[in-house]
Amino acid sequence: RAPQLKETLVQHFFWRRLVAIGGLCGALSAGAAPVAELVVGQSLPLSGEQAALGRQLRLGADLWFAHVNATGGIQGTTIRHVVLDDAFDPASVVRNTRQLVQQEQVSVLMGYPQAQGVRPVLAQKLLAASGVPLLGPATGVGWLREPVHPQVFPVRAGQTGEAEHLAGHLATLGARRIAMVHAADEDGLGAVDALRAALTRKGLTLAGAATLGPEGPDAAVTALRALRPEAIVLMAPTRHVAAFAKAYRGTGETAQLLSFARADHKEVLAQVGSTVARGMGFTQVVPYPYGGARPLVREYRALLATYGPMDAAPSYAGFEAFITAKVLVEALRRAGGTTWTPGRVATALEQLGTLDLGGFVVRYGRGERQGGRYVDFTVLGSEGQLLR
Repeated sequence: RAPQLKETLVQHFFWRRLVAIGGLCGALSAGAAPVAELVVGQSLPLSGEQAALGRQLRLGADLWFAHVNATGGIQGTTIRHVVLDDAFDPASVVRNTRQLVQQEQVSVLMGYPQAQGVRPVLAQKLLAASGVPLLGPATGVGWLREPVHPQVFPVRAGQTGEAEHLAGHLATLGARRIAMVHAADEDGLGAVDALRAALTRKGLTLAGAATLGPEGPDAAVTALRALRPEAIVLMAPTRHVAAFAKAYRGTGETAQLLSFARADHKEVLAQVGSTVARGMGFTQVVPYPYGGARPLVREYRALLATYGPMDAAPSYAGFEAFITAKVLVEALRRAGGTTWTPGRVATALEQLGTLDLGGFVVRYGRGERQGGRYVDFTVLGSEGQLLR
């Protein structure tokens, strides 16, 4: 219990630190007039098996918001970031969204990582009724991109882009028998269709697919061994990807394992070890956040050192959230003004045009919502290092 208590205390003081730094420009001195405020809402899994993902998505956004508030805000407007825990439960996503829109009166939502939670939010017209836009959902499902939803502004590339990258890599490897393992949810099922279509365009076929779920990987391992694939593409939460990789390799099978960006390579490595993880490939939908010359990466790492907890480390999920937060602020700065209703935020995003953040390009316009199209491919090396 002591390590858990220590982590809780560290997180408590860290978030207090972020609030204090982020509110510097919003603090009221004696006799000062109140400043304008932009309320940003986010529903994230801060508990449960997806809590690590939720914490990174929260941290990445808060880094940029803290920096903006500490340097004058958006034309003097400060940012208040309201985050509610949904434990990766779709019903909780809906409940949180209703609270954010109706009670917190947010002007924009951002970074929802769960497609099966976003779907009922849209179906129940919680965005349409309020006019609140959703920026940068951290999921690549195709139906959030085509047909275009006027109030949804994806930032990351979609599953189609990831699947194209995977199919191209498989074609280069000369793989002919290709199978897939996926979660039985919105993200997993959508990825099957995206990969099958991408393979067809490369003259390849999908030999078969199996589902992964809470019951464990054994059934999927048995099904995939019967197919005798040369390569297996995975699309599931990190824990399930790691469990499958460990069980599959435990049978002595050697097929190439490749994963969509949904799984975090560092968590997979931590759960299965370098022997099992060696050679596993992962698509990535934002640039390599651990180093390099990209101005955007250098900025992210500098602000992580300034505003993050002492043990903070870069991550792909955190960097994606950082990028999403920066897209929001830059769109509002371009539009000008200090008062941001949901309608004005949506208009500012739609009129953004092309934005180069220093290594990541986003584009929005009338009828254009895809945002970024960046996709990279990485491989875990023999000692657990990430190779590009």
